[in-house]
Amino acid sequence: MKYFLTSILILLSFSISLTSYASAGCTHSKSLYESGKYERAFKIASTYAKYGDACAEYYLGLMYLGGKGVTADGQKGDKYLLSAAKKGYQPAIDYIASIAP
Repeated sequence: MKYFLTSILILLSFSISLTSYASAGCTHSKSLYESGKYERAFKIASTYAKYGDACAEYYLGLMYLGGKGVTADGQKGDKYLLSAAKKGYQPAIDYIASIAP
């Protein structure tokens, strides 16, 4: 029983640290994007998106669609924005709703 509780606590702390890690990546990507440092924002967001971070996917989508920090690619932009929206990331959902016919 003692080992079971210890295992649960370790898993819980790992889960919390991953959430904090993703949140920090989102904050950093957003800050760089909003300050016009697109190439750096692209590098940071790409790293976090590999781990499925919806916020990072959202910013990657915007950068691909706008050609900011990367060569414009509508298909990749759409892919990242849709992925972020499917994960429930509200800014991605709002963006897609705003461009829908």
